[in-house]
Amino acid sequence: MWGEMRFNLLDEPWIPVVTLEGASVEVGLADLFGRSGSLCRLVGASPTMTAALYRLVLAVTHRVFRPATDEDWAQLWERDDLRTRQWEDFLARDRNSFDLFHPERPFLQSRSLSSVAPSGIARLVPFRASGSNATLFDHTTSADRLTLSPAEAARWLVTLQCYDPGGLKSGAYPKAPRSSERAPANNFGCVVVEGGTLKETLLLNLLSYDPLIDQPPGTGVQDRPSWEDTEVGGPEPVERTPLGWTDLLTWPSRRVLLTTDGDPDDPVVDGVVITPGTRLRPVAEDQEHEWMAALRRPIVRGTARGNSKRYPVRLEEQRGVWRHAEELLLAAEQRRNIEQSDRRRPAALDAIARRTEYGLLPEDAVFTLRVFGQQLDSKQAVVQTWLEESVPAPVALLRTESERERLGAVVGHSCRLADDVGFLLRRLDKGYREDFAVKSPPALEVSYWPQLTAPFHTFILDLGAAMRSDRNGSQEHAAVEAWRRAVARVANAAADRWVYGAARRGARELSLAGKHDGRFRAELGTRLVLYRREVGAFLYSDDRREQRTDHRPDEGEPT
Repeated sequence: MWGEMRFNLLDEPWIPVVTLEGASVEVGLADLFGRSGSLCRLVGASPTMTAALYRLVLAVTHRVFRPATDEDWAQLWERDDLRTRQWEDFLARDRNSFDLFHPERPFLQSRSLSSVAPSGIARLVPFRASGSNATLFDHTTSADRLTLSPAEAARWLVTLQCYDPGGLKSGAYPKAPRSSERAPANNFGCVVVEGGTLKETLLLNLLSYDPLIDQPPGTGVQDRPSWEDTEVGGPEPVERTPLGWTDLLTWPSRRVLLTTDGDPDDPVVDGVVITPGTRLRPVAEDQEHEWMAALRRPIVRGTARGNSKRYPVRLEEQRGVWRHAEELLLAAEQRRNIEQSDRRRPAALDAIARRTEYGLLPEDAVFTLRVFGQQLDSKQAVVQTWLEESVPAPVALLRTESERERLGAVVGHSCRLADDVGFLLRRLDKGYREDFAVKSPPALEVSYWPQLTAPFHTFILDLGAAMRSDRNGSQEHAAVEAWRRAVARVANAAADRWVYGAARRGARELSLAGKHDGRFRAELGTRLVLYRREVGAFLYSDDRREQRTDHRPDEGEPT
């Protein structure tokens, strides 16, 4: 079918990047590593594509450079680029493994599917309609002839392996299993630590990698990425645990085969076969060895459920991922080991904290956490929305080993303040609708959660600055007070808009809304006072409390 057709992902431009000058270009893997110091970041057509491409590139980074120690890592950090002898050896050794149309082992595909009739290429692209699938932005159907360039097909192929929804796929052979679960990356918010250049980003997310000593944990001597696996191409879906970190980064959740129009000079991809692939065994489904995820133990009535397993932090459409700053940024509780802790941040942040302690990274650095994900429908079969958010990550917060308990309490109470006030707003709206059967005014949460993202980012940056230079607690106090005022301001503004919406419906509606609004304002004030007391118990020692100046009550706070 493919003959002499070739499209090698090491050489051909296919990965979308943004340069430091702001230009959008496509590069091959060889060019990406060679120019990584002059590139800013990867940017795919969707957040899921961006995350999937990062996971692939990071698998290459770990497999090529294999930094067993922080000293090995430091040598890479000090270089202007990543054109090392290790990289040149990789190019020579693995070149054939990255050929999208290789006659025997096409990249991330299975030649064993060549006898299966292909479907339209729309099945590879989430925002193209196929069969009964809903779409995000497009109104074409599988009956329309859609084609992709090899570069486009390669990008969506990588994305599919990470983020394909569950549901029925094609059968690899008569009576073959067709049902598949959602691909693994759907289960968590994928966290990438972003530096000033793509080179910095790759190295900031590069963990100590030595399969001989189980580094990172769960990585054994048999670990290998899917492009090195000679057995992944079989048509039979299997179930197993990951062999290690690069295996998990390139997990073959689907068996796939692309088909082309047969023109070797200017090929286009016009069909695809997608069948169930390799399923993660239950022992791996809790994401404990997914090092790009943050984990948290469920909280019931303000207390973590110690006998429950930890769950990955995920993105929500309205409420920002910053609500999980405690799990994203802070180290595990000091009194417990990492398995017993109620939280676990992405492993790259532990590595950054350790390397900063060793003097390999500047103490005043501020990186960015980019968190990627998507939401599926209730049947886990249709993509409903893509999500991407960012959270600032001051190194000063990442490395505060001696103050992790106190800092965890401050950040945790600050996030819970926003959650509690959000609950009060929801109860305001719910009580109004239950007492008086009227159509609800515009959703309160739309006026609340998005408005808190910028103030919380400022709070985290100010708290990080305070950890570096504060001596009497005044900067920490100022950061906490600014956050408290921001929550009060945003909540009051949301309630004001809600009351205005009720007033436009009539006097009776306004009267009833006023009753619920008055109750909300009183409860808001009480919660703001409680927050000050909760955080004050962790912010200030006795001598610091004596240095505090009096404050004026804010709007929404009782005098």
